[in-house]
Amino acid sequence: MLHFLRLTVENFGPYKGKQQIEFSSNHGVTIIWGNNGLGKTTLLNVFRYALFGKVQGRGAKSHSLKQIANWESYDEGEYGFKVVLKMNNDGTEYELTRQFVVRDGISKPDKDSDYKEEVFLKRGGSILSNEEKDHVLKSLMPEQVSRFFLFDGELLQEYEELLIDENSTGAKIKGAIETILGVPVLTNGLTDTNEAVKEYSKRLTKVAQKNQDTQLLGNALEAKQTELKSHEDELENLRKKLAELTTERHDLEEEMKQTEKVRDWLNEKRRLEETVERKKEARSAKLIEMKELTKNAWQGMLSQRIQKVLLQLEDEIKIYEDKKSKHVISQQLIEELKKGCETGKCPICEQGLANHALQLIKEKTANYNAGFAALTEFEENKLIELQGRRAQLKKLNVEELRVQVVAIENVLADITVELSDLEQRLSDLDKNIREAGDISRASSVASELARCLQKIDNTENGIREEQELIIKVKDEIKRIEEKLKQAASDDELISAERKREACEKIKRIFERGVELYRDNLKQKVEKDASEIFVSISNQPEYNKLQINDNYGLAIVHQSGRIVEIRSAGYEHLVALSLIGALHKNAPLQGPIIMDSPFGRLDPEHKRKITAALPNLAEQVLLLVYSGEIDEQLARRLLGSNLKNEYKLFSKTAFNTQIVKG
Repeated sequence: MLHFLRLTVENFGPYKGKQQIEFSSNHGVTIIWGNNGLGKTTLLNVFRYALFGKVQGRGAKSHSLKQIANWESYDEGEYGFKVVLKMNNDGTEYELTRQFVVRDGISKPDKDSDYKEEVFLKRGGSILSNEEKDHVLKSLMPEQVSRFFLFDGELLQEYEELLIDENSTGAKIKGAIETILGVPVLTNGLTDTNEAVKEYSKRLTKVAQKNQDTQLLGNALEAKQTELKSHEDELENLRKKLAELTTERHDLEEEMKQTEKVRDWLNEKRRLEETVERKKEARSAKLIEMKELTKNAWQGMLSQRIQKVLLQLEDEIKIYEDKKSKHVISQQLIEELKKGCETGKCPICEQGLANHALQLIKEKTANYNAGFAALTEFEENKLIELQGRRAQLKKLNVEELRVQVVAIENVLADITVELSDLEQRLSDLDKNIREAGDISRASSVASELARCLQKIDNTENGIREEQELIIKVKDEIKRIEEKLKQAASDDELISAERKREACEKIKRIFERGVELYRDNLKQKVEKDASEIFVSISNQPEYNKLQINDNYGLAIVHQSGRIVEIRSAGYEHLVALSLIGALHKNAPLQGPIIMDSPFGRLDPEHKRKITAALPNLAEQVLLLVYSGEIDEQLARRLLGSNLKNEYKLFSKTAFNTQIVKG
């Protein structure tokens, strides 16, 4: 089992100068505390660089190594960096040194090619040859299984892909899982026997072609073998293409995350510009309306005079209208009285009138000369003139004009304020976008990702089609070989057929062996993952995990139903359970290094996972910030399993120091 003893880092990232982390030789947990931005993720990369010579950025991208050197040291004339990892593997001590140094003749390096990488591996006190060094490093920790030893919260999210059938990412993780579990030991044997079957099938073809009785079958078999190879080559090419596209997809998805803010700014800017245009159009419309109203603005200057004249006109008109009204009323009254005289009834109460009353009314109405005389012709014309003047002056509705003008002014004021706010926000957005630098990628990355996903979909469809064709051609080859077996008459053909058939039987043995080994491993992984999951989950009704062909783990409710929709936090728990189970069942054992793995978890799950850390692997290195888990609680939960603690302190923006305790 691989066990880290000491890490020495020199001028790597923010770690200026030479600094060390000592690991206990006993099993347990080491915690390194550090706030965000101090270099926890860089420490994960220190191990990755030491073991594989790579420094991984966010997503699947690798960093330029020149950029990894400490900036302060670079400015002081110290170039490059160095990592020394001391470790023990099954009782044998190794010391791995990997350094990035300036090439001879370069005074001040400014690109990767100005440096060279040097790698040394000591076993005991002896430096191994390059060939032996490479062999030992690959056996200590193959890069393809590093995801189960060096990971962060972002990598844990990928394990959800294992639940999706025919998914390129899930297939990639499945391959890594089977590698760490030792499945390739059998699958490599299966590959070799499969190649042997092909070879003996070719020999059978050649023998059949020499025999006149079986020549046609031999030619048909050769044609199908050629067709099969063509499909197998195409399948291999498609798988390689899919691997490249999957890496490209991860890179583009990471770019999408990194440029998401810029795209949000660009989208907001576009929306605001459209809003500003609409507001300006509304303002222009109101200004035109105001212009039409203000054509009569001169009326406002005559407002008081108009009101005074209107009052005078009303007084004069009232005199004439009152006189006219009184005359009309008096005439109506006389007419009613005359009618009463004719009918003998009172026009008001319709009671009969006495003769003397009738006589009196007749005399009065006959001689009536009321003071309510009608308007004279002059007075009638004067009234009409005054009413006309009043109507004209009322058309000059100064108050209504004022109300309309005030309303428009209020709308214009609101639009002006809104435009000012919008233009200020646009100015802020422009500044943000300028400071973001080249925005062309932010604009194009989404379309590039869409094209990449389409290519992945097309490639996966192509792989399925080729697999179906391969099955079809293999069936056709079997039928031809069966006909050859029946037609075989000479000893050479019979011998060739027997050898091919023997290889076929060995191949089936390996196929069955791989199948049984996988099934056995899956049962063990499912059992161990379930135990870990139950111990760290705070939902007692979730009583186990169920594994699929991809090694994806589904949560099973106590009722037996699968939990189809689960939270991001539970995805996290399932991924950690899988990793712990893989370490329990893998022939290859080694330390687990986790960078900020608690981000999406609630306090209770954090507490349970912290307590379960010693069960995930025999050596665990945890990189966390103080607020991610409670320091005192972690110490209490881990107890004697907590072997060492270190803290990261920032001296400057480019100088982080590792301090024990």
